Amino acid sequence: MENKDKKKRSFIASLLSFYLTKDSKSEGDCGCTVTEEAPSATETTLSEGGIKEIKVLGPGCAKCRSTFAVVEKVVRESGLHVRLVKVDDMVEIMSYDIMTTPAIVIDGKVVTKGRVPTEEEVRQLLHV
Repeated sequence: MENKDKKKRSFIASLLSFYLTKDSKSEGDCGCTVTEEAPSATETTLSEGGIKEIKVLGPGCAKCRSTFAVVEKVVRESGLHVRLVKVDDMVEIMSYDIMTTPAIVIDGKVVTKGRVPTEEEVRQLLHV
């Protein structure tokens, strides 16, 4: 079954790769423009806690940037030591089987998708 999932992701990634290289721009899930570039991740290392890594998935639209800002603010205020990563690589985003962005992934588990959470919602997700 795992091999089947890998083949499916590979196939989808190849389709996406073709689509992005076709005209080098495409429309993102949240209405933003996605260009084919090397994957980039913005990392912020903060304070210690039970959570090891938080990823904000999104191609870089206003909603995605707002979500990252909200999560970053809550993490800084709470004093957690976590790895906070902004993921804009479409292949990696697709590996989480989400259809809409922005999305928040905590230690490998998708906890929100398709909207910008409030600071209070993020605090509840992080148990702070």
